[in-house]
Amino acid sequence: MAYCRKLNKNKNYVNCYSFNGLLILVYTMMLVFESYCSTLETESNNINCSNALTCTKCTIKAQCQWSLEQQKCIKKILIHFSSLTASTIGECPQFSVYKEYDYNDYFVNLKYIVKVSNDSVGFINYLRISEIILRRTLYRDQSLIKGITNDSFIFSLRITAIFYKIFNIPSITEFIFIEFNGVMLRFDNVADHYVTFYRRDDKCANDEKDKSCATCAWNYNGYSNYLKWCLNENVCEGRKQLYLKNNAEDIISVASLLDRRNEEVYVTNDCPEVNVTAVHPLFGPHTGGTVVTITVRNHRILVENQIVLVMVAGMVCTDPRTSGSETITCTTSPWVNVTGGPPALGPILVKYSSEKGGLTIESSQRFQYDVRPICGSPRPVLDANQRLRALESGNISVPVRGVHFVKPCVVSSAQLFFVWPNDTMQFASSDCDKPVNDTYMVCRSPRVDSRVWRDAYSSDEGLLLNFGLNVMNFIGNQSLLVYGPSHGFHVLFDPVLVDFNIINSTGSVEFNGRYLNHVQSDVILIRIPKSLAKGCKSVLDCLVVAACCEDVVFSQQRMICKPNVTIAPVATASRYILVTIGDRLSYTVPNRSSPPDHSDLTGPVQPYILFDWWRTIISLSMSLLIVFALVCCLKTKNQYDLTENFRYPPVAFSRS
Repeated sequence: MAYCRKLNKNKNYVNCYSFNGLLILVYTMMLVFESYCSTLETESNNINCSNALTCTKCTIKAQCQWSLEQQKCIKKILIHFSSLTASTIGECPQFSVYKEYDYNDYFVNLKYIVKVSNDSVGFINYLRISEIILRRTLYRDQSLIKGITNDSFIFSLRITAIFYKIFNIPSITEFIFIEFNGVMLRFDNVADHYVTFYRRDDKCANDEKDKSCATCAWNYNGYSNYLKWCLNENVCEGRKQLYLKNNAEDIISVASLLDRRNEEVYVTNDCPEVNVTAVHPLFGPHTGGTVVTITVRNHRILVENQIVLVMVAGMVCTDPRTSGSETITCTTSPWVNVTGGPPALGPILVKYSSEKGGLTIESSQRFQYDVRPICGSPRPVLDANQRLRALESGNISVPVRGVHFVKPCVVSSAQLFFVWPNDTMQFASSDCDKPVNDTYMVCRSPRVDSRVWRDAYSSDEGLLLNFGLNVMNFIGNQSLLVYGPSHGFHVLFDPVLVDFNIINSTGSVEFNGRYLNHVQSDVILIRIPKSLAKGCKSVLDCLVVAACCEDVVFSQQRMICKPNVTIAPVATASRYILVTIGDRLSYTVPNRSSPPDHSDLTGPVQPYILFDWWRTIISLSMSLLIVFALVCCLKTKNQYDLTENFRYPPVAFSRS
């Protein structure tokens, strides 16, 4: 009975101990998960995933992922609850749309074929078991699927010829989309959602190289936008200005710009056929007078019977003239200070308008008005929104952006610096490179003594400091500062590699350490030296194998490297390996699982091993012999002292 109680007591103790250990493990995992989520949340504060309307536009952002079931871009989460999720562009299924027209006297038939490729997640299998229909805007009806192959879905559409007579137009364009389980399937090529039926014959429908029309399709603000602008000489369309925008929920009625009043289309550089491809120059004095050359794709088509207006950084560019098939020249007007501050970078707007409507194109290029006209001034101005990152070891290339690095005054002998919280400046040890252009240059980061500032000012993620550029130009020496909490110079701790081990299942090398998520180089080299090499003239002479990391996974305390060659057997038997990160950081990393003294336990014993064994045996024998001699001496001395005591008793005893 007592034994049973003791057994039950131990059993309960083990259960409690295991339960407590499980609680501690769960709590630790929750802390790690919370820390990871906090990091993701901090990084994605400025990322709006919902603006991306296609899989490729969504997954190009590191913090976003595409839900194939919902056809929406969502914030990336740690755990995928569905396999139908694409986290990278390579996981996005690709859709190709083929349109086959058939014309007769009464109907226009269209075979609409959607082919799916690059399906690594099994999305086409999900579509096969879903309810799929083809919806269209012109009739507001639906068409059921007509056929399914291994990788394609086939639909059929029909329109009667009477519509051409009713509307008295040469063509009809409508928005169509595939709907599965109540969700709209979105294509990367927005033009695949739009279908045009012509009145004449299928020659116009099959002429995809029509040079007298500019056609664009793009996603913006939740809508699939479509623009078609044709010249009078177009035999199929004639003069046409068509703009449509649709989505699965709000269907805009089909209408031409010629049928609307004061309608304007606003296009950014998302349109490949209608955009501003170049602007020169990108700066000029505030007094105006700068001749600006603007290149607009398909300008010849857009300008026909239109009035052209050009705005440069918010100011009217006077006397716009067409100087070529795609070129406009105009002269900047004086800058007017309406905001009370210095002039800001502004886009170039090209407006084509008539009494029927118009089109405005916004450039991705930005123009800067200079506030002072003479050389040496305006001085270089740094971009206040930039945020630099570099390791504490310093002398790392960092990009610096701004304006006036080259013209009208050349920047020379520039040095990057950051400002300590006590307002002292830390300068880089070398000068910046020569400016690449007027807005960009490459500098070197200052070196930091981590023992001084790590405990005093920093957190685990480093320190965010104000930074600046010390320049010398025709004005003299200038220190240009950048202030603010949302930008600055982020000093990161150098990565620390503690040890490594081999992942047997993949052959990858797992490094353990600290601040490994701060690694800023994609070039990681692993070198394994010979464990018993002697007399090597250099480290390279002692190498067994060298490998580069192809795929690297980083976290704060772990870095997993997938070598481009097999090094697992050699690395497992090595006591340490040499690791080089970029061209600045080198490490000697010990093996977490220490290998045996000799690599071949089954082979013959080497001579130096036998010599070591004999030397050990002789040392032990000599030690034992010395100890034995000491013991014998002590024993003999004790016997002699005892004999003397009995032979020569004390005097006091004899007298008595």
